[in-house]
Amino acid sequence: MKLFQIDSFTKELFKGNPAAVCVVDRGLTDLQMQQIAIEMNLSETAFVRIEKESCDLRWFTPAKEVPLCGHATLATAFVLFNEGYWLKERPIVFNTLSGKLIVTLNSDQSLSMDFPGSMPTISNESFSLDLEALFGGKIKEVLTVPNELIVIFESLETVLRTNPDSSVISNLAVNGVIVSAWSDNDEYDFASRYFAPNLGIKEDPVTGFMHTILTPYWSTITKKTTFKAYQASDRTGQLTTEMKGDRVILKGNAIKVFETDFNV
Repeated sequence: MKLFQIDSFTKELFKGNPAAVCVVDRGLTDLQMQQIAIEMNLSETAFVRIEKESCDLRWFTPAKEVPLCGHATLATAFVLFNEGYWLKERPIVFNTLSGKLIVTLNSDQSLSMDFPGSMPTISNESFSLDLEALFGGKIKEVLTVPNELIVIFESLETVLRTNPDSSVISNLAVNGVIVSAWSDNDEYDFASRYFAPNLGIKEDPVTGFMHTILTPYWSTITKKTTFKAYQASDRTGQLTTEMKGDRVILKGNAIKVFETDFNV
């Protein structure tokens, strides 16, 4: 079995979000995949089995399997296109827990991922903790999708500077908390961060699936369909997002860190 480590949503080594990609040549049990993800100790490890017309893809954090992961999908497609597993002119169809996901290699060597969008709704839940105190800024609104809390702030500075207590976030009955704000500069349209201690991730460096939530939200607010997005983690990451009907196109780059043979 081949194992790759890829930095996603970046053109630079040691930026973006690292993901492990296992190209599976035989059956692995769920326990084995979970153990490999724990051993890799990255936010996600992807397991891909290549078939003739499509590929089966699963994602594991160090804590559990997750239904959708953008950066590990990008990393997997990068490996398949660039390591000779898949013809570059053929889009890859991934069979996943979130349905069929399609990834295309663009002429500029970036990758475009076609994901289902998820429009958040206003949260009617009352929280026992003070979210403004936790994140240190004035909240515009609080939204939700299943298992995720989304907090929109009035100020971009809050998103850029916040340093919430992970032990407090873990007490929320969600996988993680997304924070975002509109930008007032020309470099990007909105910024965001993702804190998910309940998934074993204190802060995710760059989160693809989060942008399938934020893109429909900001499109509704601004009436725009295309965005330059910035994830303000320590490693930072950039991507372009686009609304197409009820789908979200995420466009980004990736770079290989290393590859090795891996025996289980």
